[in-house]
Amino acid sequence: MRRNVAWSEAALAAAACWAVSVLGCTASAALAEPQLSVALFIGAGLMQWFWARHRSWPAGVAADLVGAAVLFALVDSLRPELGRYVADALAPGAAATVSVAVPTLVGRVRERRHAVAR
Repeated sequence: MRRNVAWSEAALAAAACWAVSVLGCTASAALAEPQLSVALFIGAGLMQWFWARHRSWPAGVAADLVGAAVLFALVDSLRPELGRYVADALAPGAAATVSVAVPTLVGRVRERRHAVAR
């Protein structure tokens, strides 16, 4: 099943990722366990959603690479400024948002190329 990701579906997936990120990091802060373990859950959830509903290798690989780059860049830049707990809540949410937007944009570019080729 190779469908493009709709912007409304991407927004819903990003909102769910933000909720998991904030709730997970709040729980880890309450338990005094500063880690990015919530990023693994978000990544696994996004992977399951994407492969179950959209299945596009180029879009999936691009989303994975861009999301990982954004996650690690934000963690490194935000931790000195905002502290570990806030950075660990913001970075996975932002990376997930970018990761969800990438397949949406890849699908639109592919659509335009096919439309021009016809």
